[in-house]
This record gives sequence, structure tokens and C-alpha cells, in this order.
Amino acid sequence: MTKKTFIRSVLVAPKEIRFEEVPIPTPGPGQALVQVKACALCTWEQRVYAGVDTSVYPLLGGHEVSGIVAEVGPGLQVKVKPGDHVVAARLYRCFQCTSCRRGLDNICDNAWQNRQVGEPAGPGGLSEYMLVDGYQIYPVSSDVPFTESCLSEPVSCVLRSIKKAQVEPADNVVIIGAGIMGLLHLMLTKRLGARVFVSEPNPVRAAKALEMGALATIDPSKENFTERVKELTGGRGADVIFAAIGVASAIEEAIKAVGKGGRLMVYASVHPRGSMITIDPNLFHNKEIVLTGTVSQDSEDFLQAVALLSSRSINLQPLISKVFPFSQLREALEAALNGNNYRVIVTM
Repeated sequence: MTKKTFIRSVLVAPKEIRFEEVPIPTPGPGQALVQVKACALCTWEQRVYAGVDTSVYPLLGGHEVSGIVAEVGPGLQVKVKPGDHVVAARLYRCFQCTSCRRGLDNICDNAWQNRQVGEPAGPGGLSEYMLVDGYQIYPVSSDVPFTESCLSEPVSCVLRSIKKAQVEPADNVVIIGAGIMGLLHLMLTKRLGARVFVSEPNPVRAAKALEMGALATIDPSKENFTERVKELTGGRGADVIFAAIGVASAIEEAIKAVGKGGRLMVYASVHPRGSMITIDPNLFHNKEIVLTGTVSQDSEDFLQAVALLSSRSINLQPLISKVFPFSQLREALEAALNGNNYRVIVTM
């Protein structure tokens, strides 16, 4: 490799991005050097950029990443070679803590402990190159555009959510929120044969949900959410509700609309942090309902997501709103904060 340096971005303060030129690293044992081709802007990077989450500055953002293998280190067990297309699961897992050993490596106790001394923390996908450990590398078909394969990460998170919810064919599923994560829940639950309804006050997003196969939409700003859910489900209530927005009051309302034996999945993190909810405990006793949630993904979820994309079993193009070059990262983040956009992607 003749090139010696690369450009990376660092989120250093609200609305402040620093671009740094740093040496291209050499992959060590069990690692690969990946030339980043595309990185999608998750709501996490959006919150950090906007100053909603200020606890992680300085941050090497970017965890929805696709690219090409540039160099392979010694002892790498994943069967990839320079030139192969890959996606990277940038969540760090130590495989030694109690959570990892219990099969909860998606919430590894040491997720933020791999920070190099003197270096910003973070996944680092908003860069031209990055080092990736073997367990984080997933080969993907070269037929899949980088702007789609980088979305393997959010797809894997939604797969985990749907699996934990135990969605069955013909289940009545209600999704609260028609942002990208809500629409991914819609896309993937429909593949299981569920009857899917979407709650969304934004008329543009509600129309998008109908376009993507929702049987009906609910406008909670104009309709009684619980009554409408019961009307749509023949009086029974929902078998599964996914809360794909981070609003505490939506969870309080949703629990009333869950039918007997149903599940309420808190998918989105609730903001502001520290928000509380009040729920009648007899709902759990009398109706045997479950309130739970998921975060991130495990290796099986990621493997399945990449397989879905590689086989072209799902089409993510409708969820890509805008694509910006890396040099316009600031403009990309501003666009991502626009509520009328779904995923905004940066290409290197």
C-alpha cells in the first residue's frame, strides 16, 4: 500500500467536527484493515452531533459500516482477502465478562474498555480506513451496493428485537413510529406473516408505512391509541407492540393496548435519560403480558442480516434518503436530523 495516511472525523462538541490526518495502521494478529466505502448515520451519532448526548466527547463515530478489505493480518480466521466486500459489526465484545459468557455479548460489560490511551473512543466508521477484529468482519456479496450493505447493522438490531418478541404468523403487530427502525420492523415482521399496523402522527411517514405494507395506520395525535388498536384487532389487543420511538409516555399508553399474553418491546432508547413510566402492575398479573426490550445485536443476528442482504431478500433502497461524500459530513449530519429523512449515508 503506497498511501501512508488517512482522514478520520472526530465529534468533539455539539455541532463541531474535527478532521484529522493520521497514519494508516497495520493489521495485527486476527485483524484486517478495511477501506471504508459507506457509513450510515445512526440516531446515536445524530444525538452526539446535536449535543443531546454529551457524555462521549471526543467520539470516533460511525458504526453502520461497509467497505473493502485492504490488508489482512496474520492468523485471521475469517476467510477474506484483499478486495473482498465486507461489513463490520463495530460493537466491541470482550468474550470474558459475565454478560458475554451468559450469551449477552451485545451488552458486554467492557464495551467501552478497548479505548487506546490518548485516543478518542468509538467505533470509527466515519473514516477512510479502520482496523477490524476478526469477529467483527462479515463478508457480503459484491452485488450489494455499499450504501445498502452498511445497513446490515440496523437490520441485525431489528432481527434481535423481532426474535425476542417471538412474532408468529397472523400475529397482530403494532409498531409505534415510522422512522427507519419502525419501517425495518414493518418489513421484517411482514416476512413472518404478521398483520402489521403502524402508529405515526407524521402524515408523510404514515403514508410511507402504508406504501411498505402496513394494513392501517394510527394517528395518536387525533385518535385514542388503545381504542384504535382494539378496533383493528377485533377487540383483542395487540399480540406484539414495538416501541420504535424514545418517548416514555408512548410506553405507558402502549401497555394498555397489549392483548392477553402479548409482548411490549421497548426497542428505542428513551430520552431524556432518566425518564420514568408508571404502569398498573395488575396488567402483568391479569393479562400475563411481557414488557421487555433489546439493544444492539449478537453475532447470529448480524450473520442473518448480512445473509438477507447478500441474497437480495430485502430491499433497503426505499429507506435511503440522501447520500453525501465524506467531505460533506456536517451537511450529512444536518440532513440526518431532518425528521422527513430516513437514513442518510456518507460515502468515502
